[in-house]
Amino acid sequence: MLALSSCRVPLPAPERKYRQEREEAVKAALPPSEASRFRGLRFYPFDPAYRFRAMIEPIVPPEALRIAASNGEQRPAHRVGRVRIRLPGGTAALTVFQLDDIRDRYPDALFLPFRDAGAGTETYGAGRYLEVERMPGGVVSLDFNRGYNPDCAYGIAGQCPITPPENTVPFAITAGEKTPLGPH
Repeated sequence: MLALSSCRVPLPAPERKYRQEREEAVKAALPPSEASRFRGLRFYPFDPAYRFRAMIEPIVPPEALRIAASNGEQRPAHRVGRVRIRLPGGTAALTVFQLDDIRDRYPDALFLPFRDAGAGTETYGAGRYLEVERMPGGVVSLDFNRGYNPDCAYGIAGQCPITPPENTVPFAITAGEKTPLGPH
């Protein structure tokens, strides 16, 4: 038997913990009939090349807009800035948002929905989400290894924001969650 060695980076303990907690949270949010059929989450291999610290280019004043949601409604939001990063597949200028309808509960939450060339095949068709961590001095931390599917991808009812066209990149981002296993 031929054994092939892998050049993949081992999964760091914090990433393993995040993935386990994410899977548990998705399963817990499913109706009991669906939870019993849940087959787990799929992730790309961990890749440190998808972790960044970048300067956020603030949009002053933040631009009010409405983001289409999966239930046909519009969610109030603001464009608060942009980040320019060099990903393994190419460069991207991505808009960072703040969702107004959760601002009271999460006043510092920044949100980056994104859609890549793998959407609809390798990744969820409507795009994935990334939480943006604020750092001192206008720096933000982005980790696409933690890019996640909206709850709607798993059949969990909600108002999942649909990725605005401005955050669609023409190349694959091979990090984070993959298309859910079916049926969910």
